[in-house]
Amino acid sequence: MNTPRVWIGGWRQVEHLDPTKAHTVYQVEVTTSSGSYTRVERRYSAFLSLHKDCRKYYCTEPFPPKRIRNTTARVLESRRAGLEHYIQSLAKLRPTPPQLAAFLQLPSLGDSDQADYHATVIGFIKDPYLEDTPPILEDMITQASVCAFYDS
Repeated sequence: MNTPRVWIGGWRQVEHLDPTKAHTVYQVEVTTSSGSYTRVERRYSAFLSLHKDCRKYYCTEPFPPKRIRNTTARVLESRRAGLEHYIQSLAKLRPTPPQLAAFLQLPSLGDSDQADYHATVIGFIKDPYLEDTPPILEDMITQASVCAFYDS
C-alpha cells in the first residue's frame, strides 16, 4: 500500500483586469505508486473546501488559516508550506479519501488501495430456512434477500 507523493511545487499570482479579482494559485504536484505524474493548480478556497468535505469523514490535521489578505512572497510561501503539510497528511490516510482524489483530478488514486480494504461480510452460519422454525430476521435488507432466494 503506497502513499501517493503529493507536494506543492510553488504558487503564482493570477492577474485580472479588475485588481480586486486577482488571486493566487498553488501548484499541486502528484506522483502515484504506478509512476504517473500530474499537476493541478488550486486556489486557497479550493483547499478550504477540501478540508470542509474531509473533516466530516476523517480526523484531519488542523487547516492552515488565511488570517490576513496579504500577497507578499513571505506570507504566500508560509501559506504554501502549511497547505503542503495539510495535503500530505490527507494523502497518508487509508483508504485514500475520494475527496482528495477528486481534488487532484485522479479518479483512480484510491483503486490500488481498495484491494487492502473491504466491507465486512455478513452471513449466516447455517441456512436459516433449513431449520424447523425460521429465525426472525429484523434487518429489512436481509429479510428481502432471503425471501428472494428462498421464496418464489
